[in-house]
Amino acid sequence: MRYPFEAVGVFGTSGGGGSPLAVVHDAEGLGMAEMGRIAERLRADEVVFVLPPTEPEATHRVRVFNRAGESPFGGHSAVGTAVALVRSGRLPAGRLVQQCGARLLELRADERHATITATDPLPSEELQPAPLLDAVGLTADDLGDGPPLAAGFGPRFHLLPVRKPALGALRADPAALREHGLPDLFVFHWDEAARTATARLFAPGYAIEEDPACASVGLALAVWLRGRRESPAGDLRFEIRQGAEVGRPSVLGCALVDDGKRPFTATVSGAAPQELAGELEVPALLGPGRGPGPALSDRSR
Repeated sequence: MRYPFEAVGVFGTSGGGGSPLAVVHDAEGLGMAEMGRIAERLRADEVVFVLPPTEPEATHRVRVFNRAGESPFGGHSAVGTAVALVRSGRLPAGRLVQQCGARLLELRADERHATITATDPLPSEELQPAPLLDAVGLTADDLGDGPPLAAGFGPRFHLLPVRKPALGALRADPAALREHGLPDLFVFHWDEAARTATARLFAPGYAIEEDPACASVGLALAVWLRGRRESPAGDLRFEIRQGAEVGRPSVLGCALVDDGKRPFTATVSGAAPQELAGELEVPALLGPGRGPGPALSDRSR
């Protein structure tokens, strides 16, 4: 069997930037063992398999794999998947609803960009800075303005504001991250005048040493920013610039919309340039970790 696929850079400003994502279209003929084997061989940060939806509100369903196995969230990969589906003509531009497990995620997409919308965040928790600083080799002198926070709309991320020079000086220690119970750590400098966060994300719990871009953490940063505001009501647009240290520069366009009366809405937008497209030829597999694995057909381009 052959399955069309493409590789995209989620939130990349051009080819070679952003978070590496592989999207396997029309994947209903594949079992879980085959999906896991394909994800292992493609070696992208995440591999998405697109399936027909089983919920009436959904436009498409996905199963998402990373190097640690299957992910239940389908967060930032939703941007690249939505753009790929519109670009390939499988779905029309406009409102899309992604189904990942029992979770529905609303997006708007065209052939170049997509926007994720999330409402009603999880309860946030202020964190002690010392363990977070220790995990990346920093000290209290490097701490930025504002409290460290655990926040998010799906998974909660650990957010550590730092002074700008600390971003280049830090050294993430995977053993220390595990010791402090940190599956992830988002280290960022917030520039109030520019409304821009310059950031690095370490995600050993997601089998990613350093992530060039992540939509879910952009939504989490909206929660942190809302907590800093003297008056919570009103809209705020901001950017996250990330990925330069790993050679995959990324830009996330973010916003929070808040009337001060109900749980606010956060959005994350970005591009997903195509880097590669072709077909996968998938021979019969003997199970995870066995057999020859998928091969690229001679029609790859």
